[in-house]
Amino acid sequence: MPIVNVQMYSGRTQKEKDRLAEAITEDVVKILKVGKEEVIVLFTEEPHGNWYASGVRL
Repeated sequence: MPIVNVQMYSGRTQKEKDRLAEAITEDVVKILKVGKEEVIVLFTEEPHGNWYASGVRL
């Protein structure tokens, strides 16, 4: 069962997340040759102030 975790800034609309989940699911089905019902896409959203790279807030 493929599980795809997408981490991103908060603020995207539900429609955007729905479309992204559909696109990811389609590609996973094609590439891994699994059933659509086996694919799980998990969105983790955090505010901008919680992201750092090289010790600097993004």
